[in-house]
Amino acid sequence: MKHFKRFASLVVAAMLTIGTIPAQAAGPEGLKRGEAAEMLLAAADDYNPGVQQSDILKGYPDGNLDLEGTVTRAQALVMLDRAFGGLPDPVGDSARTAIPASSFTDVPLWASDELSDVFSAGIVAGVGNGLFSPDRPVTEEELETLIHRVYALKGSNLKDDFYAAANKEWLDASVVPAGLSINGPFYGLSLTVNQQVARLIADIDAKPQKAGTAEAKIKALYDCVLDTEGREKAGVAPIQKYLDAFESSRTLGELIAADLRMQTEIGVSTLLGFGLTTDLADSSRYIVAFSAVGANMDKDFYANGAQAQKDAYAKYMTALFVLSGLDEKTAKAKAETVYQAEKAIASASLNPQEYGDVDKIYHLYTMDALQAAFPHVDLNRVYAADGLQPTDRIMVTDVGAMEAAAMLFDDAHLDTLKAMARLGLLMSVGSTLNQGFLEASFDFTLAYYGVDARQSSEQIASQMVQSLLADYLSRAYAEAYFSPEAKADVEKMIREFIAIYKERIQALDWMSDATKAKAIRKLDTMGIKVGYPDSWDTYLDNADLKSPAEGGTFFSNTIAIQMAAQDAILSRQNRPVEKAEWIMSPFTVNACYNSTANDITFPAAILQAPLYDVNASREENLGGIGYIIAHEITHAFDNNGAKFDENGNAASWWTESDYAAFQEKCRMVAAWYDGQEAYPGITCSGTLTLSENVADLGSIRCVMAAAKKLGNPDYDTLFRAIANTWATTTSRQMREYLAVADVHAPDKLRCNRVLQTLPEFYETYGIQSGDGMWTEPDSRVSVW
Repeated sequence: MKHFKRFASLVVAAMLTIGTIPAQAAGPEGLKRGEAAEMLLAAADDYNPGVQQSDILKGYPDGNLDLEGTVTRAQALVMLDRAFGGLPDPVGDSARTAIPASSFTDVPLWASDELSDVFSAGIVAGVGNGLFSPDRPVTEEELETLIHRVYALKGSNLKDDFYAAANKEWLDASVVPAGLSINGPFYGLSLTVNQQVARLIADIDAKPQKAGTAEAKIKALYDCVLDTEGREKAGVAPIQKYLDAFESSRTLGELIAADLRMQTEIGVSTLLGFGLTTDLADSSRYIVAFSAVGANMDKDFYANGAQAQKDAYAKYMTALFVLSGLDEKTAKAKAETVYQAEKAIASASLNPQEYGDVDKIYHLYTMDALQAAFPHVDLNRVYAADGLQPTDRIMVTDVGAMEAAAMLFDDAHLDTLKAMARLGLLMSVGSTLNQGFLEASFDFTLAYYGVDARQSSEQIASQMVQSLLADYLSRAYAEAYFSPEAKADVEKMIREFIAIYKERIQALDWMSDATKAKAIRKLDTMGIKVGYPDSWDTYLDNADLKSPAEGGTFFSNTIAIQMAAQDAILSRQNRPVEKAEWIMSPFTVNACYNSTANDITFPAAILQAPLYDVNASREENLGGIGYIIAHEITHAFDNNGAKFDENGNAASWWTESDYAAFQEKCRMVAAWYDGQEAYPGITCSGTLTLSENVADLGSIRCVMAAAKKLGNPDYDTLFRAIANTWATTTSRQMREYLAVADVHAPDKLRCNRVLQTLPEFYETYGIQSGDGMWTEPDSRVSVW
């Protein structure tokens, strides 16, 4: 059994040869050498049976053990390596997420060989400037972190790192296929679906099609995407007049006019615009929303991004400008101009998690109030160009970002806006032009995220068609790959989970009967969408798509689709919101809860192995699709969904004391996740991921309740199924990005941190104090 507590020093039979470093007095935070040895022996017992302190701690040449002295980084890591009998070289996912080995200039000679092995294992980083800082004291918390990194690297003990051990075989053999940024049973399913849809498209493309039919439009668009010769020949000619209009603008008014003309002709606006969205206060109607030019990257990038990331983005912008006809020097200057403007806007914008908080994103303006924020722009002219009917009730999502952007709208910042307009157009339609734009995107993705997104021309064409003609392909996909049996079984499972949720709400000891009644009413009215919609949108019928032989191009067909979609959206103003409409296509590998409709959606694509299998055991399905179903239901009651009522309107339905109790539980959830390390040096933000973590924790309680109804549930199968659901691999750069931008916790924590709240988990595997997965019972959290 392992223990990470401080014990009295044991008798040591030999000494750790550490060179001639002077003995150091124990600092207030540094571990003593004897304490470090005890921790390591306890931790390594299951990995290196029979290891003794004499194997890891030998002392100074003069025979002094100095057990009371502070252990240094170099000493602790050498002891760590010896305690575990050496560290394996990382492979598969461990290799991708390892801290890159560095050539440190300050590694002590006595430890160089053994530290070389530790550095190769990818579990330790330097302090910058090529330095390792070998003499820095190590705290108990730091040594525990290193031990947990070894647990993950070895992945051989369920009690120490359940996710790593349950998924070891898959993680070690994992790859990231072309076309995926993340791979895993969940994420990798999207590759399977892409291949399924690609076969449908290939079958359609292989034969003549009747003009005007959905199949003919699919074939026309697919052939145009593959017409790389025609696209190369045209270059940026399809948008040249808009690029020229931007560059020739001598005043802000002329630039706005050029942008509005582009909006009217091709449905693309880069600077300012009005559109329609669901009114969060009354979800039965639409409201006009206003937005202005913003940042292309996440907020953290501008504030804390590594220089290599900033260089990658600058290189990408420069490449796009060069592809549009500018010389290298001018392109670099414009890229720097855009970056500085975006940085200013980003610094004033909301944090990622705040975009889900209705209190932060619902702000009503009159046209006069907006006009006052943009005194040098005729917003009535902008509004008219967008084709909307008059209104004086306009929603703004991010006031801070809008106000920062407004500072640019004057003649003094004309060159900045011209550069931003040019880049906005290139980012909007560049992929429909010559191959250079795609190559620039691939290069950026590799440099920034560490992911090679390059694919074959056929794969790219298939995905472009999927994106642009989703409604047409959705019908074909649902018919080919989704069974009525699966639909019925999943709908039954959803109803069972809703019933369980009602039981759990009734049993809550922190919620009053009045609030419980309203929560149950929300469950009773929750809509359920499984597989595919009952009816299909027809706006694509109004898009006139032409094949290359008919003079069509990837660009022209994309614009035809864009204009048809725009007309369909505009027609909705002053009409009731169509809540039966799906916000996901049937071939989307995902699921969602829509707070403004109070419904949950499970597309056909996610309802297949390995997440769901009609032939799998109940426990396996509960750990896969069951976990996801209960997760989406819980979103109706997370810190964001809790602010919407059963009709999908932003409204308070809580008593004051109940909501205060709920907020305290949310605070505890944030603390439960905050600072938890998922991969070496990559930790979770409890605030950023709060809503998703509440949903995960609510989900597992429902899953456990469903499992208990089986009578004699196989918890081992259930828990392993959950671990398998969240098994993932990607690059270290991508994990670093997700840690600051994604509102979901790292996938490893969606397994380990969730299971650590369950007494049944500890009982199933005999996990006790001292094991890596152990947490004190009074620290474990729950909400629903």
